[in-house]
Amino acid sequence: MMKKLSIYRLFLFVIAFIALASSCRIPKNTSTSNTTTTVASTSDFYKKYSKILGVELTGKEDAKFIEEVAAWIGTPYVYGGESKTGTDCSGMVQTIYKDVYNIKLYRTAFDLVKNCDLVKKKDLKTGDLVFFKINNTKVSHVGIYLVNGKFIHASSKGVMVSGLSEAYYTKYFYSGGRIKNLKS
Repeated sequence: MMKKLSIYRLFLFVIAFIALASSCRIPKNTSTSNTTTTVASTSDFYKKYSKILGVELTGKEDAKFIEEVAAWIGTPYVYGGESKTGTDCSGMVQTIYKDVYNIKLYRTAFDLVKNCDLVKKKDLKTGDLVFFKINNTKVSHVGIYLVNGKFIHASSKGVMVSGLSEAYYTKYFYSGGRIKNLKS
């Protein structure tokens, strides 16, 4: 009986040891596989939005910002509008910054300059504003800089991406602007 009890205890000890040892084992490549999945997902995200926006995103842009900006593509132009059912240039800018960063900006293109530190064209970063003086000597149009000389704005044809190097925008470009209370 004593011998049976000792064998039984030994058997329980071995089972407990095996269970404990296997529970401590770390599956192979766990961190690598998660990282690979995350990198692939991130890469897929930026490829998708590069295609939607017609620009080559770097992958360093704020994903929430890029997703929101892209959602405005094709929105019809409505003077005084500020939603995805219809917007003007400053309405779109104001709404995007309110929705993404909870930042309240002035409503008109002319007044939006007051929310910014002026930035030279060569120093523009994703999310900076771009200002134009189209009809007179004061700022009358605004867009949001994306990358590689491209910006999104509400034109008479609706929300679209254009290039700062296009003759029309080169002619009327006034300045870039970096929003003062936006942490980069």
